[in-house]
Amino acid sequence: MYSTDAVRAEMKYRQERMRREYQRPFWFQRKLKQQPPAPCAPELRARPAM
Repeated sequence: MYSTDAVRAEMKYRQERMRREYQRPFWFQRKLKQQPPAPCAPELRARPAM
């Protein structure tokens, strides 16, 4: 017979191991979309609000 604490600990360990095993490698992580660079020419910049 197993105690409830032992069963809970085993479940937690297995869930943690599965989570770690099936986690995406860092090169598959979703990347944040990069913002396009702001235009630097004065005629392309938005006019200041009045």
